[in-house]
Amino acid sequence: MDFMLSRATRVTAQWASAPVQHAVARFWRDMEMTLSTTGFVPDNHLMICLAPALPPESYTLDVTENQLTLCAADDLGAVYGLLDISRHYLGVAPFWFWNQQQFEPKPFATVPEGRITGPAAAVGLRGWDLSDAPWLSAWADATENGWEMIFESLLRYRGNMVRTDKQADLAAAMGLRPVQNPQTPLGAAPQQAATENPEERHKIWQDSIRTLKTSPRIWALGIDGMGGDPDGTASTAALQEQWQLLNATVPGAAAYILLQGETVALYQEGKLKIPDSVIPVLTPAPSASSAGGPGPGAQHGLWFSLCRRDKLTGNPMTAYPGGDTAVNGMLQGAWRGGVRSFWMVGTGDLRPSLMELNLTGALWCTPDTDCAAQRTAYLRCTYRAPDGWALTDSALEDLSVCLRARAESAVQAGSPPQPVGEAFLTRSTRLFASAWLCGKTQGPIQELAALLPAESYAEQLAAYQQLCTSALENYETLLPGCSYAGRATTPLWQEQVVFSVRLYLYALRGAVRFCTAREQFLDKDWQNCFCTLGRAADDFGAMAALLQPKTGFWAGFCSDTMLDGALTARVLTGLMAIPRAAGDGPDYAAWQAPLPGAPAAPVPDFTLYRALVQAETKKV
Repeated sequence: MDFMLSRATRVTAQWASAPVQHAVARFWRDMEMTLSTTGFVPDNHLMICLAPALPPESYTLDVTENQLTLCAADDLGAVYGLLDISRHYLGVAPFWFWNQQQFEPKPFATVPEGRITGPAAAVGLRGWDLSDAPWLSAWADATENGWEMIFESLLRYRGNMVRTDKQADLAAAMGLRPVQNPQTPLGAAPQQAATENPEERHKIWQDSIRTLKTSPRIWALGIDGMGGDPDGTASTAALQEQWQLLNATVPGAAAYILLQGETVALYQEGKLKIPDSVIPVLTPAPSASSAGGPGPGAQHGLWFSLCRRDKLTGNPMTAYPGGDTAVNGMLQGAWRGGVRSFWMVGTGDLRPSLMELNLTGALWCTPDTDCAAQRTAYLRCTYRAPDGWALTDSALEDLSVCLRARAESAVQAGSPPQPVGEAFLTRSTRLFASAWLCGKTQGPIQELAALLPAESYAEQLAAYQQLCTSALENYETLLPGCSYAGRATTPLWQEQVVFSVRLYLYALRGAVRFCTAREQFLDKDWQNCFCTLGRAADDFGAMAALLQPKTGFWAGFCSDTMLDGALTARVLTGLMAIPRAAGDGPDYAAWQAPLPGAPAAPVPDFTLYRALVQAETKKV
């Protein structure tokens, strides 16, 4: 007969490691969230047994009428088994906390009779990089159990490692293996490890290994200047020395080396030789045809981020440019290229990337996961009708269409064209405006050369205008479409997806208006240029205001510090002085004179802009 899981079910384990204790406590909490006190089954037992013969990180679940037997290979096998019971039978979604899942307690949860197997994930080491998540980190520090919720989410997706600068001990206690910073190989301080004296360096590495050997971790190898070693000889020798020291003190240690820039080429050419037991991790993530290095069967890893933090192309507050389809293509391509030992995914601040993280969690377990089906399953789980019922297939398809359109509508810049984040719009507009302010409008802006190659400022600005105008046309349609599609679900859709569309749209409007203002200036249409700059400043100001929410999904979590929408608005406000000086100076009274109740003394630029816009609105 089936097993009836209730609040009266006893849960016991044959061993009491910290990860298992955390897992049992978490399972009890899940039962309290999802099961009522009205159900009672006597002599009802969930037993967790150790079965070392099973493959690592796997489990079996044997179901009889009065006993649920979870046999696990190790700590993580038990953790994953309990979390899978919670997910499939209690209905607790992996991102239940972040998506504010609502539960309606029921007396029992039924687990069907028979044997259920939980195989190990396809990718060996799987985890999140939380080291570049300033808002998430600040939120977690200020929130009770904040870090625990983050690590729990990773475990629910069968992660087994985490790169974090905080709460690494808690992560380890929950079953995750902390990953050393690639910038501090073997845990040695950078200023110490940078020494060129071989004997000093040997001692620094050895001391660091001895200090850290007692706690489980993924070790980082590497030295400064590997890219500057043309034949790879010195770097190869240093890596061999690091590995010999590590393996002598911590036999069988898991270790990786992060390869980027020139070191990737050295490795792919066979000049940089890495110890066989050390995983070469490439960034950017390699494709099926570019992993390179040793022959078939060699270990490879990837390290990529869903959130770009660079000032020019970053997406700190929106989903990965290109959407889940781009993530799927990259990861499946890497898998086909033999990158199967180590997947590290930078989460950014987590909340903008929940759907993409859901996909990566599915792919590192089952690499042939269908992206569209996974998206639909996530939408079905996350977004419900206001009355709590599941959405219809038609409503889910509407939401899916919106997400695909959002990914396809983003600005694409560079060669070959790549989708860019919202930071491209704020930063580029500010660069063009600053050059205009100081009269540097002859040559192109060098910071934009890779994304907008051109021979002059005018040519570069025209290319920028074309990209932004095309995207704006799509986004002006996308916003009402997403809002309309979300009518069938709860406000969560508006707070997550519509928010990101609105944010990008405001930046696009501001960018296009800035370009239009420049055209008006060159045509000596001074007053319209003045007002258009004011409207562009309003657009970026609205973007900044959007990032100061008082309630809802983003309350107390995000800010404008990364995007600097408010700064862009201030720069454009300052730029308004130029067309006003050309058309209203030197007395600065002619433009305000026709306005009702205009004072005799000149008014500030933005005050005048508001009055001119108000007067124009009244005419209409």
